[in-house]
Amino acid sequence: MESKIVPQTGIGYKAISCGKFRRYHRNNLLNIVDPSTLFKNSKDLFNYRKGISESKKIIEDFDPEIIFTKGGYVSLPVGKAAVSLGYPLVIHESDSIIGLSNRLLAKKADRVCVAYPVENYKNEQLNNLIYTGNPIREDIYDGNRKRGIEEFGLSEKLPTIMIIGGSQGALAINQLISEVLTVLLAKYQIIHVSGERDYDWLLYKSQQLDKSLAKNYHLHNFLSSSLKDAYAVSDLVISRAGNNVIAELAALAKPTILIPLSTSANDHQLVNAQILSQAGAAVLMLQEHLSSKKLSRQIDILFERPDELESMAKNIEKFAKKDAAEAVAKEIINLAKEYQKNEIQSKE
Repeated sequence: MESKIVPQTGIGYKAISCGKFRRYHRNNLLNIVDPSTLFKNSKDLFNYRKGISESKKIIEDFDPEIIFTKGGYVSLPVGKAAVSLGYPLVIHESDSIIGLSNRLLAKKADRVCVAYPVENYKNEQLNNLIYTGNPIREDIYDGNRKRGIEEFGLSEKLPTIMIIGGSQGALAINQLISEVLTVLLAKYQIIHVSGERDYDWLLYKSQQLDKSLAKNYHLHNFLSSSLKDAYAVSDLVISRAGNNVIAELAALAKPTILIPLSTSANDHQLVNAQILSQAGAAVLMLQEHLSSKKLSRQIDILFERPDELESMAKNIEKFAKKDAAEAVAKEIINLAKEYQKNEIQSKE
């Protein structure tokens, strides 16, 4: 995707080899010897080492003042190359638990920018953590409730629930909602961002709805430019607990029910949700213990208690860092200046 998008911005683009370490077990030994992933992991280990060599060549040719990586397995070869060549390195961690790639780079990095207050990373034993928050798209702030009502064909008399499961959708959440769809649509209107995978069967199910209910259901496989208006018009959001969506929900002060992905690496979605839940900023519901009736009842309880919705909105907004992108940029710039200053002094 980046190979198509980035060049359109006028920013130079270089691709490297990289490898992903597939971990589907809680036991590290099982992750290494698992026959279903052993070949792929072995092959990607070679790609990872190749990626370091390719990254060194690119860095030496480009000779930057500083290097910034965002986490994920794609960034690891670049970060390792930067450290080995002695270039200043800033990394950013989007989750409440530092991911494997960032953990391997964190002790050698000059700055580790994190999404949550530093005290949430107390087990990491790092002294280079800086709380910057998670950068989000600027256009998210431009949502308009009135425009959203018109765009989605909503009624101003019914509460609006938005269901969003991330870029790929969330099968478990989609199934739960589908089981109580008629019950919910009798009281609420729903903007349902299903993801591409589940769109067809949900569309078929929606076509079986009575017309009086169907008008309250607005199904989309994804939302791009209109996402901001969907947020603006929503009174409650039901979502996974990924870092990007949480940052957007916090910035927009949206009351939220979080249903973490139970298979997320290091249970980071669960920890993300727990941090917000403990602060009264969101309702945490565990997928493995959740039924459609429990979810429906929780929705009713929240709308029966408007003071609680208001309190959740105020509390989740406390996690917003609306200047997160600028904060990260300042760390990068300041570190580059420090290195330049030290370099000049050493030459003198």
